[in-house]
Amino acid sequence: MKAALLSALTPALRPAPFQPATGGWGGVARHSAAQVGLWTFMVVVCMLFLLFGIAYMMRIGYGDWRAPPAVPWQLWLSTALLAGASVAWQIASWRAVATQRWCLLGLLCALAFVLSQLSAWRVLAAQGYAPAASPGAGFFYMLTGLHGLHAAGGIVAAVLVMGQPGCGRAGPGDAGPACTRVSLCSQYWHLLLILWLALFTLLFRVTPGLVQDFCAAVGIGGR
Repeated sequence: MKAALLSALTPALRPAPFQPATGGWGGVARHSAAQVGLWTFMVVVCMLFLLFGIAYMMRIGYGDWRAPPAVPWQLWLSTALLAGASVAWQIASWRAVATQRWCLLGLLCALAFVLSQLSAWRVLAAQGYAPAASPGAGFFYMLTGLHGLHAAGGIVAAVLVMGQPGCGRAGPGDAGPACTRVSLCSQYWHLLLILWLALFTLLFRVTPGLVQDFCAAVGIGGR
């Protein structure tokens, strides 16, 4: 009887086989190569914009700085469109049956964002705020153009993701390759939204007086 009891308990005492973690952000495996690669790329992008932002803050203290005109409505529209793209991709990453529709909505919002940005450029240039008009204008077009290039890269990635087999046919709880790609794409669009909000604040809300007050508060001599 003791032998039979030990035999029955042995399977329960054996350690469970190792299972890789799949509870990462958006259903992506925490330590997948694609996830690590995306996070590495996003850190590099953030550092790039951070360095340009620091250069902007340093240059704004010079006497030849010219404040930008009033924010055109196209930029408010583009902000809403980018937020819509981020929300659509997040919903798509939840792997609902209608994933393809949300991916398409996110892609359309992203395309409209880029077109709205180009329209804002034309409006500002018509107001005399062309790239060569002042150092501030040069920074504006450089920073928004750099963000637009990353948005264009995200659009290309979104098209490739939507063209992959299995996209739009995943069910709840499915963590297949198609769902992983959608989740990674959604994370990238979240980053683009955060970067745009930071740029919007930097370009239209940060003034030379604010920078001088900040430098005085931390003990940095102004120009």
